[in-house]
Amino acid sequence: LMAVAIAALIGVPCGIVSAVFRGRVVDQFFTGIAMLGASIPSFWMGIVLIQIFAVSFGWFPVSGYGAPDAPFAERLHALVLPATVLGLLNSALIIRFTRASMLDVLGEDYVRTARSKGLSEKVVVLKHALRNALVPIVTVLGLTVALMIGGAVITETVFGLPGVGNLVVNAVLRRDYPVIQGALLVIAAIYVLINFSIDLLYAVVDPRVKV
Repeated sequence: LMAVAIAALIGVPCGIVSAVFRGRVVDQFFTGIAMLGASIPSFWMGIVLIQIFAVSFGWFPVSGYGAPDAPFAERLHALVLPATVLGLLNSALIIRFTRASMLDVLGEDYVRTARSKGLSEKVVVLKHALRNALVPIVTVLGLTVALMIGGAVITETVFGLPGVGNLVVNAVLRRDYPVIQGALLVIAAIYVLINFSIDLLYAVVDPRVKV
């Protein structure tokens, strides 16, 4: 959830700004950042962040969740680096989806009508354009949550975290079939719940959608 929050807080605003300033330096900068984020391997970024913030500065632990009886704040502190890696890499996808969705909406007639009525650009973008562009953004955010549950194996390995993805990989290597079946069943159930939640959110962000 921390990684999804980081990805959303970075990706959505950057995508909006990139769409509003289409073709300008800001747009080219954020588009380049999105392409760079999509190209960087998660293990490389994880190793770089560990070297800088854990080894050099000592601000974060190198790996693991901490001691078994560690307080919640300490465990949360240990998750900052892996969540940052996942959040930064997934924000690249959110930037591109948000930009594309906003560009589609900003070219609509009702947006031009809102501007012709003298509304400020901030009101036009945030109140009229963004809400109608939220459906694909909500979709990609939901898929990001689903992918992070079982697809963060490399990040979990780099940071030594006992996550679900790591559990499945170790179970496959040990040929522990009951664990494999149980883990995949849980992941599949979470996928279904997330997709169902996304469908319910469609009706919230877009009144035209019927539940």
